[in-house]
Amino acid sequence: MLPGKEEQQKINDLARDFEAATGAQALAAVSGKADDYPELPWKAFAIGAALAALIVVADEFLTPDWASIHAPILDAAVILASGIIAAVLAMRWPAMGRLLLSQQQTGAQVRKYAEGLFLRREAFRTTGRTGVLILIAGFERRASIQLDTGLAQHLPREEIAAVIGEMAPHVRSLAWVDAFRAGFDGIAWRLSAKGVKLHAHGNELADGAIVENGE
Repeated sequence: MLPGKEEQQKINDLARDFEAATGAQALAAVSGKADDYPELPWKAFAIGAALAALIVVADEFLTPDWASIHAPILDAAVILASGIIAAVLAMRWPAMGRLLLSQQQTGAQVRKYAEGLFLRREAFRTTGRTGVLILIAGFERRASIQLDTGLAQHLPREEIAAVIGEMAPHVRSLAWVDAFRAGFDGIAWRLSAKGVKLHAHGNELADGAIVENGE
């Protein structure tokens, strides 16, 4: 799920090209998962058990067998097993896990992770407050862009949302390099269209794509 060494090098090259073109300081980051979602297995268990219970009850009504209707232990075992299987699948199969989480929830967690990473990496310490962090979360298939104040004054939230939208098709397919290219190019193009050229003060943020397993 995480980018390989060759992809990381290409992503790092994109960040350097972006810095040279804009004067900003860039961090490119990938997280395997923005949150551990402790409620996910319980939600999957509840749904799996509820569906199994519905099937068991429907079967009793559709095909009544008075000789076997008094087998509550078997019915309970089927319901519990279905819930456990659903919980395991939700944890092991990302596509199923995402189905059980709302877009608002995953979006909030990815944004929170990006904000925390921006602070941990001290992207705010550039001379002109021109740091930018682009984060892609693999499990959630979502991206977040964090700007320091020197950049945020030129790029309002709706424009950053548009850049994230341009990244989205590549993020969904985990085309890491294409996703970061869309992000960096989107920001650079918008700055250029406004005639914004920032003053670089050397390489103030560490190079190298940040790759973390996440939560």
